[in-house]
Amino acid sequence: MEDLTGTWVLVHPELTTDPGKHQGQIGIITSSDLKKDEVRVGFGNTPVALYSADALLVIKPHNELYRDLLTNVKEMEDQDFKTLLRISMILQNGSPRQLKDALEMVLSSENTLKFGTVSLQDKLGLLMEKELEVHQNTGVSR
Repeated sequence: MEDLTGTWVLVHPELTTDPGKHQGQIGIITSSDLKKDEVRVGFGNTPVALYSADALLVIKPHNELYRDLLTNVKEMEDQDFKTLLRISMILQNGSPRQLKDALEMVLSSENTLKFGTVSLQDKLGLLMEKELEVHQNTGVSR
């Protein structure tokens, strides 16, 4: 499992209960305990807030975003398509600062948010499936 520390995340804008009051804000993961479903997120000069993985959004991986762009182009406004294409290019070889900028760009409309992000929980589920596949294909047991 990858270390999540330093990953830029977006607190889900439609989160119904947010004790940290950071709904719709971008932060950075400072630590996590996935067995307890606890992810600590920093937001600059405010205290670190605690979230579950399903309350946080991350940008889809480059290949998935690009595939979805091509598949769903007819469902998108031109501006949303252009924004998501720029985000996809940043994901290919952007700096950490550019990755934060890409997360800010995804907030430009409901469609960019919908097509450009996935919950951290879903991303982790996908990562665990890929790890299982690799272990099964290589014959390595856990």
